Amino acid sequence: MFKFENISAGNGYEITLTGMTIVFSGLLLISLFIILLPRMLALLDSLIANGDPVTETLSPPSPPTEGEIMAAISLAIHIELERRGGDLQRITMAKRPSSGSFWHTAGKMRSLSNRSPYA
Repeated sequence: MFKFENISAGNGYEITLTGMTIVFSGLLLISLFIILLPRMLALLDSLIANGDPVTETLSPPSPPTEGEIMAAISLAIHIELERRGGDLQRITMAKRPSSGSFWHTAGKMRSLSNRSPYA
């Protein structure tokens, strides 16, 4: 049988208060971190920006290798074959009539070619 005396006899109130304090402290620390994060990042950015500026020189691009050319041609052929209705297919059911059971259409499936999602 439930009695409030059992809670106080088992230190229930103290355990509850301790747990609530721990959870509240954790949530408070997370909130403070979220609030202070933009300021800390701005300070870090200003410390990094005070250093010597780094100038990068870009070298001219090298001509493509034979492997890169073959990879580009293979990709173009693959995309074109997918666009024309490659191996992917979608199985659909014809629209069911407004009257009648859904199970009436159970054997009337047809297949439509599917375009590739990335072609």
